[in-house]
Parts: sequence; structure tokens; C-alpha cells
Amino acid sequence: MTPGPAARQSRFGRRVLSLVRSLVVMDGQGSRARGRLRRARIGGLLAVSLAAGSLLSACGGPAQPQPVARSFLAAWAGRDWTAMRGLVAAPPASFRAVNAAALTDLSVQRASYAAAGRMKVSGSRASEPVAERLQIAGIGTVTVRTTLHLVRQSGRWRISWSPGTIAPQLSAGGRLSLSVSWPPRAAILGAAGAPLTRQEPMVTIGVAGARIKHPASLRRSLLHAGAPAAQVQAALATARAHPTWFAPVLTVSRVRYRARLTVYPIPGTVFQDTSGRTAITPGLAAHVIGAVGPVTAQQLHALGAPYNAGRLVGQTGLEQADERQLAGTPGAAVQVLRPDGSVAAVVARIAPRPGRPVRTTISPRVQRAAEAALASVPGHAALVAVSASTGSVLAAVSVPESDGFDQALGGAFPPGSSFKVITSTALIDHGLTPAAAASCPPRITVNGKVFHNAEGTRQVSDLLHAFAESCNTAFIQLALRHLSAAEFPRTAAQYGIGLNPRMGLAAFGGKVPTPSSPADLAATTIGQGRVLVSPLAMAMAAAGIDTGVVHAARLVGGAPDDSAPTARLPGKVVRYLHQMMAQVVATGTASGKGLPAGTYAKTGTAEYGSGHPLRTDAWLIGFRGSIAFAMVTVNGGEGGPTDGPVVARFLKSLG
Repeated sequence: MTPGPAARQSRFGRRVLSLVRSLVVMDGQGSRARGRLRRARIGGLLAVSLAAGSLLSACGGPAQPQPVARSFLAAWAGRDWTAMRGLVAAPPASFRAVNAAALTDLSVQRASYAAAGRMKVSGSRASEPVAERLQIAGIGTVTVRTTLHLVRQSGRWRISWSPGTIAPQLSAGGRLSLSVSWPPRAAILGAAGAPLTRQEPMVTIGVAGARIKHPASLRRSLLHAGAPAAQVQAALATARAHPTWFAPVLTVSRVRYRARLTVYPIPGTVFQDTSGRTAITPGLAAHVIGAVGPVTAQQLHALGAPYNAGRLVGQTGLEQADERQLAGTPGAAVQVLRPDGSVAAVVARIAPRPGRPVRTTISPRVQRAAEAALASVPGHAALVAVSASTGSVLAAVSVPESDGFDQALGGAFPPGSSFKVITSTALIDHGLTPAAAASCPPRITVNGKVFHNAEGTRQVSDLLHAFAESCNTAFIQLALRHLSAAEFPRTAAQYGIGLNPRMGLAAFGGKVPTPSSPADLAATTIGQGRVLVSPLAMAMAAAGIDTGVVHAARLVGGAPDDSAPTARLPGKVVRYLHQMMAQVVATGTASGKGLPAGTYAKTGTAEYGSGHPLRTDAWLIGFRGSIAFAMVTVNGGEGGPTDGPVVARFLKSLG
């Protein structure tokens, strides 16, 4: 029988004492002084020898298994495969690879390992329950229960390791796998909780590099179908790099695909039928709500775990802006796979956490009315309708729907004479009234720059009718006489123009630079020069005039501007602008265009470009009842004749 550590230490001690006795006998023949010196040295030797005996006993391995288990778990948490291997009895050649793969296959970011109960020791064997806490990237933390087995060999405790140490039922040649399950996508809701999305058959349009013959033609066709330019570019790049892959570009409803899209005949296109969700109207699907489609390589990189190839994600609008809120967090099951790939066991689960609905102020009734009104408008146009009493966006329409850019919220256009509500506010602040004298010559020259009248042609004698006829020259004269350059951005700011909204979706709030010269001041007076606004910004200005209270635009519940403070316009400004905007509809540039009774409006014709004649955007802003609106038609001529009938259809459909 092999002697134990205690017996070996006792034998070693007896040998040391025998050596000491021999040295003492030999030393007796020398002097007493030398004897004392040698005895001191022998004492030191004895102490060192005894310590060495203890050290050798320790090198033989701990007498208890717990320290080995603790050291192994600590090395495991630190992914110190070398230290772990040194504590294992007969580790296989694949030890490092198997342990590393287990964490990689589960996308583990951090791991901790701890005893989960008392260790049981029986002779030369021991076992201890262990809890593995694994933080899975993008999902959460799962706990895998396993058992650590130990064995004593030659007086030393070692880990008796097998793949089953990592997870029960994991065998040689098997592996761990993470099965991810996403919760249903949360809803996007409108005013009063009305659903703004629905499930329906969809078609995903993509490209395959091996089939492409004319890349330029394919690109034009995809853009015409409404695919974002960045998405088209990314898909074509993927197709070049991987000719056999399917690179998704655009997902649309099957109804829209059959009715409007013309990409089918182009070589290189590939179509996949699927089921997905879309907005309740084409206009919402194109812009505010947006669309859901297969994740691209770029999106996959940006989103990271737990997103994977083939996952449907928001591509545009609120679907994209609030992707993580809507998607929620997936659940997962840690599976043990056999060598043939079949599932041997599920050793841990984590439940999915559903997404949270995105609540908006969009009114389905108002949105449908706005889309119907703009359906017959040729070219590019946009209309925004807001609640004058709250600043809530009720509808936002931008046509054509195939244009990926949302002109209603993000467009930057010169406002033309619709900006005269801002100029008039500044003039009223300086003491002018609708009865203030004004003249309307055909043209006026300021510092060598000639300005003429674009809309009304009637002669006027006061500010009221100069506003109704939209007389540029009258306003320029009054502004040069009464206003300073700094008053334009300051007055615009009273209406929120110049501040980008924080309403949960990107939007342009306008830009009114301080005029740098008399000619620039004249251009600013009539909404030209460097002045730029969006339909949203002008609809919010009209809402402020309606109620006398300027609100920040509201769209998504919980966005910063939900709690933004309001501002009150001077009472005389509200009173006089009501009178002036009513005159526009009664006898001015919006008269005879079908606008229903009770409508207050201001038209605008914004010139731009360098050709002859100049291009003109047509504007109409105003309010009726509790709804304020702004519409622009790009390169559409004059505001009254172009936008008046469209806005009339919109307002009448609302009753």
C-alpha cells in the first residue's frame, strides 16, 4: 500500500533527526565554540528541512477537493483554458476548442460559474452542483445547471472533465446551440389608440448578381418602384460581391406590387412572397409609419446581436426609428445538439420580452382624407394637417409615394408669400393695423435687384388688401420702412420656425437667416432669398394664428416636444391676422377656389432656380375649425389656383 502524506512526512523527519545525531557525535571531537556554531547551523538546517518536508507534502496535491473546484471555476470564468487544463485529469486534445466553441456558439459576452450546493465526497470521488450564468448578447442572462466531477489520483484531486461538464447530455462531437424566438412586433397606434398597421401578404423585391445584365437600368427601375437609394446601392454591392445571394431591396404589399410596380421584366430581380405588416394607408407606409423588410448587411452590423440574417426589421419611418422598442427582446433556448444536429436536450430558457407600442397623434380619418385629396396631384406635393389646439400632427402626406423622401416633414422649400404671415406679425408688433396705408407698384428695385408681384394684380391702398392680393412690392416697402434685419429670425422663432422639432421622427423646422443687405431683407420679407421651411413648420405657424397659442409639433408619445412649453401670440396679432386671412379667401388670391366657409388662408408663390421663367412652388396655408394645414406643390405655379382646389377637397371631406 502506498503510504499517505502524513506517513511520508514522518519518515522524512526521522531521517533528518538521524543525520543531526551523527553530526553531533562527529562534532564532539572539536572545540566547544565550534560545537556551538555547528549546533546553530544544524538547528537552521533542521528548520529548513522540516519546512521542505511540508512543502513537498503540499506539492503532492491538496488533501481536499474544494480548492481544486474553486480554482477550476475561477479559471473557467476568466476563459483561462490553460489553467483549466492543468486541473483536469487526462484532458483531451480538443479541450480548449470545445470549451471556447460552447461560449462562441451561444454568443456569450460574460460568464460566471459558482457552486450551487454542497460538494459530496465519497472516497476518491467528489461531485459538486454548479450554476453557469451566461450573459447572451442582446438577449439576457440564462442559467445552465451542471455538475462538476472530481477524482483523486495518486493523492491529488483533479477535475474529471467531459463535454457533459459544460452542459448535461453534451457528448463528444456535439455542440451547443441558441434557438432565438422573437415576440410579435408591437403595434404602432394613432389617435385614440387606432391601429395604424395591419398584417397582409407581402412581396420582397431583391436582386441576384448572377442574373443582372444591365445594372443601370435595374437601379433606375428599383428607385422608380420606391426603394431607398441607399438600399439599392447596398443591394447591388452585395450582388457584385456574392452573385448567388439574394439581396433584399424593398418589401411592399402584394396589392401594391401588382398594381403599380414595373420591376418584374428587369433581369436580375428576384421576388419572394411573404407575410408581413404594412401601414393602413399607402401614404403612411411610404413615409411616417414606414415599412418592414429583411435586414440588410449594413443594418445587421449596426443592430448587432441578437439580430441575424433573414430577420425582418424596420426600413423607413417609425418602423425604423423605433425598431428596438417595437421588436422587443427575443427569448432563447440553450439546446444541446447531437453530432448529427438533432436536439438532445434543452438545458436553459429565457422568456421573450414583448416590445412596447409606439403611440402617435395620426388620425386615420384625417390621413385618408389628405391622401385622397392629393391622389390626383401630378408631380411632387405635400400636405400636413395638425390640431390647432394641441399641435398634434393629424396627417402628413407626401406624393408621389414612390419618392422615399418625406417632403411633408423634412422638405426644405422657400415659402414665398405664405411667409407674409410672419412679416405681418412683425409689422403689427410695430404698430401697423390692417388699415395701414400701402401701395402696390408693379415692381420695385432694391440695391439693383428688381422685385415684382407674382400673384394678385389689383391695386391696393392698405395692408389688409396688400395681404389679400399678396402684393410683394407693398410688403417690401413696409418692411424697409419699419423692420430691421434681426426682427425676421426673431419673429419667425415666435412661431417655432428655426427650431427642429423633437417629435419622435426627423423633421425640418425651418431656417430664417438674418438678412445681410437691403436686397436680402426685401427677399426675406416675401419668403424668398435664404428662407426655407417645411410644410410642417408652416402648418404649425397657421395653428398658432388660429388659437393664439404656439405649440411644439407633437407626433410620437413621450418624445421631448410632448412636454415643450407653449408660447402666446399678442392678441392684436391674432385678431388682425384672422381678419387678413379671411380676406384672402373672400376676395383675395384664394377666392373662388372652393374653400368651404370658415376657412382662413394665405397663398404663396415661391420663385427659385436660375432659368427663365423661374420655377415656382405653390403654397397654401391656413386653418378651419380646429384643423390647421399647409400644402406645397413643387414647381406647381401659383398657390391659389394650384393648391386651393386640393385643400378644398380635403376640408370638405372632413365635414
